[in-house]
Amino acid sequence: AATNKKVEHVTLPLGATAVIPSAESLDRHILLPPSSKPELLNVSFPLMVHSYCELLTCGLEHTAQALLDTYRHLYDQIHPSEIADMEKCNSTKMIVELNDDVTAQSLVVAEIKSLNNHAASFQKKKIEIEKALGAMRQAQQMNPAQFVNGTDEERRRRNHEHNHGKLSQNLSRIERKVQELTETNASLMSKLGKNAFIRKVRAMKWNLSISTETFNLLSGFLSSRDELLPMSALLQSRCHLIVEKRDPLPFCPPALLDDMDGRDMNDAKKVRWAAPTHPVARAIEAGEDIDAIGGVDGSEPQHRVARSILTQSEALPFPKYRLDGGEGTDAEARSAVEFNRALLVNGFRRLEALELKREYEAGLLSSKSKQIHVADPLSPSILLGSLCSSSEADAGAGAPWAEPNIGITSASICPPDGRKVAIGCDDSAVRIFSLDRTSSKKSEGTGVASLGEPSMVLLGHKNGFPVFDVDWTRNGRTLLSAGGDGTVRLWDTQAVGPYGRLSNVSQQKGSSSSSSGGATSTSLSNTVEIPGSKAEPLVEVGGAALAVYRGHAPGTPVWSVSSAPCGYYFASAGSDYTARIYATDRCTSVRVLSGHVSPNVNCVTWHPNCNYVVTASDDKTCRMWDIQTGRCVRLLSGSASGLNLVRVSPSGRYAAAAGHDNVVRIWDLGNGRLVNELRPDQIPGQVEGSIQSIAFSSCGAALAVSGDNCVRIWDVRGVGNHLSNPDYFAATRGPAATSSISNGVQTVTNPLSEVEHARPGTRAPTKVYQTNNVSVLDLKYTKRNLLLAVGDY
Repeated sequence: AATNKKVEHVTLPLGATAVIPSAESLDRHILLPPSSKPELLNVSFPLMVHSYCELLTCGLEHTAQALLDTYRHLYDQIHPSEIADMEKCNSTKMIVELNDDVTAQSLVVAEIKSLNNHAASFQKKKIEIEKALGAMRQAQQMNPAQFVNGTDEERRRRNHEHNHGKLSQNLSRIERKVQELTETNASLMSKLGKNAFIRKVRAMKWNLSISTETFNLLSGFLSSRDELLPMSALLQSRCHLIVEKRDPLPFCPPALLDDMDGRDMNDAKKVRWAAPTHPVARAIEAGEDIDAIGGVDGSEPQHRVARSILTQSEALPFPKYRLDGGEGTDAEARSAVEFNRALLVNGFRRLEALELKREYEAGLLSSKSKQIHVADPLSPSILLGSLCSSSEADAGAGAPWAEPNIGITSASICPPDGRKVAIGCDDSAVRIFSLDRTSSKKSEGTGVASLGEPSMVLLGHKNGFPVFDVDWTRNGRTLLSAGGDGTVRLWDTQAVGPYGRLSNVSQQKGSSSSSSGGATSTSLSNTVEIPGSKAEPLVEVGGAALAVYRGHAPGTPVWSVSSAPCGYYFASAGSDYTARIYATDRCTSVRVLSGHVSPNVNCVTWHPNCNYVVTASDDKTCRMWDIQTGRCVRLLSGSASGLNLVRVSPSGRYAAAAGHDNVVRIWDLGNGRLVNELRPDQIPGQVEGSIQSIAFSSCGAALAVSGDNCVRIWDVRGVGNHLSNPDYFAATRGPAATSSISNGVQTVTNPLSEVEHARPGTRAPTKVYQTNNVSVLDLKYTKRNLLLAVGDY
C-alpha cells in the first residue's frame, strides 16, 4: 500500500496461494552468486576415493563396492582412468599388500636420501683433505727437510693420508648400499606401477583449491553431524586444502596429488630445465672461448679443450619426448611425453616455420643460405623509440580544454622485428604504434624517433583501471593485456571486418586518409570543431577483442601476463597470492600456482621449453612451477628486497630477476642456487630509479637492463664460473676434474682466471647507453642482436 504496487496472487490446488514477483524483484533475484557445486564436486572425489580405500582396509569389501557403484556416475566423465584403477583394486588383500609396498618404498627412499647426505659430507671432507695433501706436496718439493721421518709435518701428512683412506672406504661402502637400495626401489616401483593411481592415493596428498564460500559450506556440513567426523579427518590428513578469497569457479581443473614427504624443491633430478639451443650458443653462455677450442693456437689448456661443450657431448635434462624402458605403465610419464610431443609438433615447429617464411618474405634470408649473420651482443646496435602521450599540436595550442596527458604504464615490442609497439595506458585502453607511421622528426642530439600517433586503440578493460602489462604472442598478430579490473584480454590486431565500426562519421578536415595501417582520423558529423582537440583514430580494420579471461580474485589487479613460446597457453600473475595458467580456448584457468606468501606476484615468465613458468614476488623469492602438475619445483631465494621482474636465459639454465634494490640476481635452475649478482654503479648527478626491463641476447651472452634513464649491457658469459659456487669448484678443482698437468717430471697447476677469482656482485657493465630522460619500458634482442627499446618521454 505504501508503494502503490499491485501484487498478483495465484490460487494453487489444496487452497494454497503463490505470489507472482514483480519485474524489479525478478531482476534482483536473477543476479545469483556463482554456484559452489563444481568446487564441492571436486572436493568430494578425493573423499570418496579415500573412503573406498579405508573400507577395503577394514575388510568391508561389499560396502566399498557399493560405495563405488553408487557414486561412480558422477566421476566417470572426469576421472575415467582413476575409476578403472579403483575397480582393479577390489579386495582387502590387494589394498593391504599395496599399503605394505608403499610403506617399504617410502622407507627405502628415506634411507637413500640419508645415505646420500652422509656421502656428500664425506666427499666434502675428502676434498678438503686432498687440498691439504696437495699443498703439502708442493711444500715438500720446495723444502724436503720439513717432511723427514719424525717431524710434525710428516706426521700430519700421514694422518691426512690415513683419514683419506678411511673416507674412501666409507664412500665405497655407501655407494654399494645405495646401489642395492636403488635396485630394491626399482623392484617396488615396478610392482606398484600396476596400480599407479591407488599407489599415489596412499602415498601422497591431494592439492585442492577452493573459495571461501565453498570452504564455509564444506566446514559447516562436516561439523553438522558426528557421523561425518571420519570424513573431516580424511580431509585434514589426506588433502592439502588452499582457501582463496574469490568467488567459486564455474570450472575446476581435476584435483592434483602432491607429495607428502616434504620434497626438496631444489632437487636437480626433478627439473628438466634444458631448452634446445645451438651448441655454440651454449658454449658461449658457459664462458668458453670458442675461437680457441681445438687448441690450434695453444691459447687454451688442453684439459679445458677436452671438456669443452663443442668437443664433448653432455647429457642435458631435456623434456621427455619418448618413454624409457620400464615407464610404459606410468600414466604420468605417458602424459608428459604426449604433452611435449604436442608442444613440439603443434607449437614450436609450426611457429618456427611461420617465422622462417616471414624472414624470407622480408629478405633477411636468401634461397641459397639459411644462415643469419649476427652482431656482437655486448656491443649491439640499438633502436630506441619514444612514446609521447600528447601531440605537438596540443602542446602548442595551449587550449584549456585540451585532453590531459595519458599515462603510459607498460609497453611491449612486437616480435620478431619490432615494427609495432603495444602500450598499456592508465585510461583502460591499449594503443598500438607502428614504425611505418613513425614521425620523421627526431629529438635533437638523441637520435630517438617519436612513434607519432597510435595506429589503433583497443578498448575493453572496465572501470577506468590502468592496463598494467601487455605481451605479444609469438606470431606477432595477437596481443594479451592485463588490467586493474582483474581480467586478461586477448586481441587480434589484424582482424578485418566490422569490429569497432562507428556510424554517422565523416573525415575530419585537414586529416590524411592515406595513412598506413588502415586507420583514418574521424569525428562525429554535425559537431563543432574545438581548437586544440586531437583526432581519435577510427578502429576500422583491426582491433578485434577475441576473449576475456577471469580467474583472479575479484577486485584485485593482474600485474603481469606472458604468452608461451609454443603458443596456445599463457600465464598471468596478480595480487591474490597466485599465478595462473590459461589455455586460449578456455575462459577459466587450467592451473592455479599458489605458494607465495606475499599477495603481490609481480611478474611471470615462461621457460623456453614451455614445461615451466617462473614467478617473482614481493616476498623476496622467485618460484619455478611445473605447469603439468602445478607444483613448485624451485624456490629461488637470496634477495634482500622484493622482486619485480624475472627472465630466463635462452638455454633454460639461468633465471635473472631484478629487485626493488636495483640489483639483478642470477640463479642456476639446475640446482636452485644463487650464482651471481649484478650491481650497477650509481651515475653521478642522477636520481636512482627502479629497473624497468631486462632481456637476454639470443645467444645468452649478454643481459640488457634498463633503469636510471639508461640501458646497461652486462657480460653474463660464465656467470657461475667462480670458486664460491660449490658446483663449479667441485667440477674444476675437485678430484674428478683435471686441474693439473703432469709431464712425468713435475706437475704444473693451472692458474685461476680472472673470472674464477671474481666474487659475485663485482662485475661491471660492458656498455652504458644514456637516454635523454626517456624511461625505457621494454627491451628485446632480435636474432641478429639488434637491441630494440621503447620508452616514454
